[in-house]
Amino acid sequence: MKISKFIAMFFISAVLLLPVIVRAEAAPEDSDMFKIMVTVNEGAINRGDIVIEVNKLLPLELYHRNMNPEKMKEIEDKAIESLIDRELFSQEAKRLGIKADKKEAKKIFESTRAQYPSRKGFETVLKNSGLTKDSLLMRIEKTLMVAALIKQEVTKVFSDTELEEYYKNNIDKFKQPEAVRLRHIYVQVDPSQQDAYKKAKDKIEEALAKIKAGEDFGKIAYEYSSDMSRVKGGDVGFLHKGMIPVPEMEKVAFSLEIGKMSDIMETEMGYHIIRLEEKSHERQVPFAEIKNKLEKEMKDKAEKERMDALRKRLRENAVIKRF
Repeated sequence: MKISKFIAMFFISAVLLLPVIVRAEAAPEDSDMFKIMVTVNEGAINRGDIVIEVNKLLPLELYHRNMNPEKMKEIEDKAIESLIDRELFSQEAKRLGIKADKKEAKKIFESTRAQYPSRKGFETVLKNSGLTKDSLLMRIEKTLMVAALIKQEVTKVFSDTELEEYYKNNIDKFKQPEAVRLRHIYVQVDPSQQDAYKKAKDKIEEALAKIKAGEDFGKIAYEYSSDMSRVKGGDVGFLHKGMIPVPEMEKVAFSLEIGKMSDIMETEMGYHIIRLEEKSHERQVPFAEIKNKLEKEMKDKAEKERMDALRKRLRENAVIKRF
C-alpha cells in the first residue's frame, strides 16, 4: 500500500530528525528549553519542542541568517499549531488504544544515535535540544502512534469499481478538448526606444523573410524571439481553446494547416508569428488512461477532508492554553 502524504507528514525518521537536532548544538546549555509554552488538555508543549519544529520548517540555508521578525513569528505560529495538532492526535491515538511499535521506535532511536561519534556528544546535543534519551524515544513512539492513527482514521482506498463509477457519472470531465501545438516568434516592443514599433516590426519582417527563404523556423525563433520559448525553438507545446490570451491569435492558430505559419500579427505586446506543428482533436479520455491520475486526485481530496474533519473534532473538544 502506498503511504499517503497525510501520513508521511507525521512520520519521523532518523534522517529527518538528525539535521533538526544538529542545529540545536548551537543552543546554550542553560537555556529554558524545558519551559512549558502550551498545554493541550493534559499534554504539554515546551520551548524545546517549538525550537525543533521551527527548525524543521526553516530552510537549512536560512538558519544562520537574520530573518524578518514578522516572518519568524509566522513560522513559530505555524510550528505551534502543528505541535498542537500532533499532541491532539497523540491523545486520540492513546484513547483509541493504538500502540506504538516499540521495536520500530528503538530502531529509529539507535539509527539516530549512530550518527554521532560518541554517546557523550549525542547526549550533549539532546540536552541542548531540550531532550533526554527517554524523551526522544517517547517522541518517536508518539509519532509512530500518530502515524498509525492517521492511517486508521484518514487513509482512504478506492476500489476499481468506485473509480469507474465516478468516471461514468462524470464522463464530461474527462473529455480532452481540441488542442494545437505551436511554435511562436514574438518580438517585443521596447517603449524606451525611439520608433519602438517600427524597430520591432522591421525585426519580425526580417525574421519572416528568412523563414520564407528556407531557414529553419526554430533557428530563427531562437535568434529573434523575445519569448522564453526561444530556447526550445519557439515551441510552446499544446494549447487548447481558452489558453491563448489574444482571441484573434487563437482564431488563426486553430485555422492553420499543420506545417503552415501565420502572417505577422500585431498585439499590444508586440509582433508575432506562429506555426502549427500538431493538432489533436477533442476526444473522450478512456478510463484506463485516466485511472491512476483519477485515483490520486480522489484519494488526496478524500484524505484532506478526513484530516480536516479529525482536526476540527479534536480541537472543538480540547482545552488549549498558551503561556
